[in-house]
Amino acid sequence: MDLVSDGLINDRDRWLIVMLARGYTTTKIAHEMHLSRYTVAERISKLLLQFACSNRSQLVAYFYAHRLLHVGIWPPSVSDALG
Repeated sequence: MDLVSDGLINDRDRWLIVMLARGYTTTKIAHEMHLSRYTVAERISKLLLQFACSNRSQLVAYFYAHRLLHVGIWPPSVSDALG
């Protein structure tokens, strides 16, 4: 299953996952994305439900497992997440 071509995730969601992988807080992600922290928290919650993950770490691991983030590249970046 290709999450991107299947339309299950968009560029903003991938950028959000990259920032989670970097260890950013909800507040820092909100600042970087020019959103409220409540909007970011809600989007993270929806992604957790969508991909059946119980926490942020598991969500990031899911994205590594599905090769939307590349192992061995630190820090993760949007270009890495885009393939």
